[in-house]
Amino acid sequence: MPDPPAVTRLPIEVELLFELMPCNALRTSQYAGPGAHPCAYFRSWGTYHSYDYDADEPPPDPSIVRPSHYTGRMTPLPEPLSGCRKAPILAVGINPNLPGWWPGSRNSLTPDFDSVRQYAHYFRYRGVFKPELPDEAYRAFGGGPGDGPLEGKPLTVPEDAQGRREIPVQEQPQRMYLVYQQLLDALGAELGLGPGTLTVGEDLSYGNMVACASAKWTTRPDPHDPDLPPMTGGRRAGIVGECFRTRRHLLRQMFQSLPAVILVLGQSTANAFTGELASRLTPVPAPETPMAELMATEVRLVYGTLDDGEELDARVLFAPHPTGNPDDYAQARPLLVEQLLHEARGGRLGHDERIGHLTRPRGSCSFCPLLDIGPCAYADVLTPLPGGSPALLADAPAPAAAEKRTQLRLLDGITERAAPVTDVWAHTDDREA
Repeated sequence: MPDPPAVTRLPIEVELLFELMPCNALRTSQYAGPGAHPCAYFRSWGTYHSYDYDADEPPPDPSIVRPSHYTGRMTPLPEPLSGCRKAPILAVGINPNLPGWWPGSRNSLTPDFDSVRQYAHYFRYRGVFKPELPDEAYRAFGGGPGDGPLEGKPLTVPEDAQGRREIPVQEQPQRMYLVYQQLLDALGAELGLGPGTLTVGEDLSYGNMVACASAKWTTRPDPHDPDLPPMTGGRRAGIVGECFRTRRHLLRQMFQSLPAVILVLGQSTANAFTGELASRLTPVPAPETPMAELMATEVRLVYGTLDDGEELDARVLFAPHPTGNPDDYAQARPLLVEQLLHEARGGRLGHDERIGHLTRPRGSCSFCPLLDIGPCAYADVLTPLPGGSPALLADAPAPAAAEKRTQLRLLDGITERAAPVTDVWAHTDDREA
């Protein structure tokens, strides 16, 4: 059993960045064995075209399309939460997608940042996009049908006078993230807000129970894609045990964010989420509860009670997977929008005119100011946890420590009370792609 991460004086949302960025490299390259670490599995998905910004500093504005150069091929970095850490809606998946695996999106780019601040900026602001090479440039540099992640062949991008291989970069909309935006648009329309008032990245963040990407989460071979590498059951248990239970990457972020609503889309994700968080859900869904029953039940996740007596919880909303089961999702979507509206009418997703977005959850945040990746648009409206302060900066260790103690206290015991990983995750194979 690996040791849990050390607790530092850094706020959780910042501490996680320094842990996550090198996590797979440490597990894969500096693991004493015996045998390969379970997380080495993600290397079996091959390597993907990568890029870096020309500038050494993080971008001066939210755009992730910057002057950039090609760096070759690499394994994608583990992914932290995407969006504002105090967004009131959190969408949870099993693990990140991997668009570059599929033949139609081999021009996808994965960031190859040396700087934690650039890594932080990218995931804070990417919204509904990932980066890609324009098709014309991709083909001109040698991309095409034989350019698979298992072949590992880099593109032939010419060097400039400084030795850089400059490339154009553009935004690649992600279907799942666009679904999130459509939900926000529908909620905004019901609240009388203008189009685009509520946005992915500001009002909704998204994260995963496992931080490393794969094109599918599966223990079974795919007869239609024989190159696709399935996990063994033992590897799946080892990955979940490392990432979700021991290091608690998603749980620590979730209990810093304290979202008012958690979206769980897809039966496989619902099975994993309800199994892992069973000790905090009310009512507690039975293992593998069918999606229709989950949707018809008002399920809440209990964060706990603060030192000032306030009880915190979140509504957990379920629906079929939008890209894997689009017909089922289309039928369920009106109910999902109505459930979001119910939370808004109940005051848990209110529109805050001071910031032009949904009300931020309880608690402070230091992510953007401490990492110096941009101003926090919400600092003046955040309500700290007892003993904290709205904006936790490096020169304020006492409030930061107080908030962190509360967050860790609230999440204590979740993984210890969960059923064995092999039981909880037995029916989580990707059914939706």
